[in-house]
Amino acid sequence: MKSLIVFAAGALLFGAVTLGIGYWRGGDEILLQGAVAFGLAFVPAAGTLAWVTYSYQATPDLKLLAGLGGSGFRMAISLGGAWFLTSSQPQAFDRTFWSWLILFYLVLLAFEITILVRQQPSHELIHEGHEEPRTP
Repeated sequence: MKSLIVFAAGALLFGAVTLGIGYWRGGDEILLQGAVAFGLAFVPAAGTLAWVTYSYQATPDLKLLAGLGGSGFRMAISLGGAWFLTSSQPQAFDRTFWSWLILFYLVLLAFEITILVRQQPSHELIHEGHEEPRTP
């Protein structure tokens, strides 16, 4: 639960700052495209992180593997939604929209993987209390 809260807070903070800068530089049109791109990147990323956090409690390796495997789901939702919007409303969603989407997608992916990797127990904790076999 803690990792999901950290992810949501960090992502929303990054999104707010980035969209604020975008609004300051480009106005309402840029803000609309950026906000939609953030939504298309944030919702599937938060969903896959929640899925990994709650469903793969068994081993750290499976948890990390599931997080990376969730990238396919995230990519399908983000890119599929972006393709639909740019195809159905090309006047509202242009190349700027794709730039926003790429920025948010990559930053949120890196943030999610960082959270998952930092949850992995260290090598010393795994072997604590277990002596390594000695060779003669």
